[in-house]
Amino acid sequence: MKRVRAPIWLVLALAFAGLVILTGGVIGGVFYATAYRSTGDLLGEIGRAQLDALADSVQAELTPAKTQSDFLKEYIERGDVSMRDDARIADLLLGSLAGSPQLFAVALIRDDLTVVAAARSSNGKPYVTDAGSQLQNPLFRLAFRVGSTLRDADWGDPVFSESLGITGMMRLTPLRRNGQTIAVIATLVSVPEMNRHVMARLGMGGGAAFVMLDDGNVLIHPEIALGQFKASVNQPLPKPTDLKDPVVKAFDPKKGRIPNIHPGRKLDFWFELADVDDTQRAYLFQPMSFSGSRPWTLVLVFPAAQLTAQLTALNIALESSLGVGAFAVLVAVLLGRKISVPINTFAHAARRLNALDFDHAPPLKRSRLREFDMAVEAYNGMRAGLGWFSTYVPRSLVPALMRPDSADSFTSKEREVTVLFTDMIHFTAIGQRLNAPALARFLNRHFAMLGAAIDAEGGTIDKYIGDSVMAFWGAPAAQADHAERAVRAALEIRRRLQSDNARRKLKGFNPVRMRIGIHSGRALVGNIGAPGRINYTLVGDTVNVAQRLEQFGKEIDDGRSDVIIVVSQAVADRLPVEVPRYALGKFAVVERSDPMELYRLDGADAPAQPHHEVGLTPQPG
Repeated sequence: MKRVRAPIWLVLALAFAGLVILTGGVIGGVFYATAYRSTGDLLGEIGRAQLDALADSVQAELTPAKTQSDFLKEYIERGDVSMRDDARIADLLLGSLAGSPQLFAVALIRDDLTVVAAARSSNGKPYVTDAGSQLQNPLFRLAFRVGSTLRDADWGDPVFSESLGITGMMRLTPLRRNGQTIAVIATLVSVPEMNRHVMARLGMGGGAAFVMLDDGNVLIHPEIALGQFKASVNQPLPKPTDLKDPVVKAFDPKKGRIPNIHPGRKLDFWFELADVDDTQRAYLFQPMSFSGSRPWTLVLVFPAAQLTAQLTALNIALESSLGVGAFAVLVAVLLGRKISVPINTFAHAARRLNALDFDHAPPLKRSRLREFDMAVEAYNGMRAGLGWFSTYVPRSLVPALMRPDSADSFTSKEREVTVLFTDMIHFTAIGQRLNAPALARFLNRHFAMLGAAIDAEGGTIDKYIGDSVMAFWGAPAAQADHAERAVRAALEIRRRLQSDNARRKLKGFNPVRMRIGIHSGRALVGNIGAPGRINYTLVGDTVNVAQRLEQFGKEIDDGRSDVIIVVSQAVADRLPVEVPRYALGKFAVVERSDPMELYRLDGADAPAQPHHEVGLTPQPG
């Protein structure tokens, strides 16, 4: 017997025809709920977006100090320059200032308090350097004493330099040899300049923003940017009471609470209301640590009326309609519950499907409502098609392909990327031992292991070539840390393979061994191919070099390592210092004019020396 599926308009018309006169109450309630949620959403949007903008602006002023001090530390500790070569060190310090306009001064303070320093200006002279003993200079003594106690580089307390005439935030980076501190690199960021840059980036309009240190002193504020606070050695930064701004004086972080806007949305910043000059102000603030420093408090301030205006306007309409709408709401809830179940199920499933979360987007059951039944049928067909689509297309590309502007995103262009190649050692012998079904299961398990590690780091699998995988980072979405992501994926592959080999050993199987090559550089990225069959792929020398580095693993294979990881210097230079690496020397890659420094990252204690037979030849020095 054919089931009757009524049109949804007929069901709704019959259900609500008798409630027309009561719709005023329902509309008032809906509008009130919408306004309440909109107020919460506005607070969340303003708070999160502008707190992030403030944090990013502060970070942008501090990052060059970290970058330059880390570079100088690595350069000096590596022995590329003598610790006593004052002229060469002075050139390096001046170069740091030239490459980072946020820095005002930088100094190398040795353990005997002899100092090489460079400043953007001093006593009216631009780009000044100095070298000599600073035993009597309290600022350098303080910097070395504090810096030598640090385990890692960190920001010290703000200081006022009488010779430079500015307040600065000083990043202290200890240099150690045999466990002893031999010197401290001090990089100084001008607080007034930092204030001017941050304020220029924010453009707060009718609102305000400031940053406080954990001792209560104010680091970022418009009065500092305008030079209205006169700093001194004893007071490099103002306290709230030293400023004219009543908004800062009224701020008390101890009264803050985490705003719970509406069920299901609890924000991660603090909220406080205070009356300032007969106007209620809303303070949104959040403690945040920058590169290991003690927490700084980021504060946004704006009139509280911005949050409550639309809600207040609707209160009157709501109160007048509640009595009339109470009965209608009750009836609508009873009927709406009956109708809303399949609609809610469909909405949640469609949302999961939009996010390509197939595990939580199950096929939907048919409905008696004709239009909704058609939608369910279309949803189930779309789910099946997208399931196959996401299987054949790299997972990282599917969300980008589904965006309306996907054509622009996939146009071929040159990008800075990192490419990773893998290859299984002695795969031919493995393939000869296994029949076709067993070989397919073996490869599928192997590729699943590699794919999980690559996906976890946001990489894109370009293709499978026999038992090999080519993957890349930095496209289609830009990834500033693409080299680090590729290396983390390679190290995770090694960890997973070692774990799997332990399992294989228990079953009496031989271990699976791999080579991995990683290189960073420019490559042509985008849709490449014939009109009827294109691939989103990479083309260029960077791809060829990555594959050659994987092949170079043959030359240093000791026959024991589960995974041999070889990276170029372009990759090694982008890695944090905690990632262990072993220099293999300089080698000329075939078809490249300049030799490349190669490194091994697979964790072997004593890397084997290469035989220099395939693709790469050693270079002196």
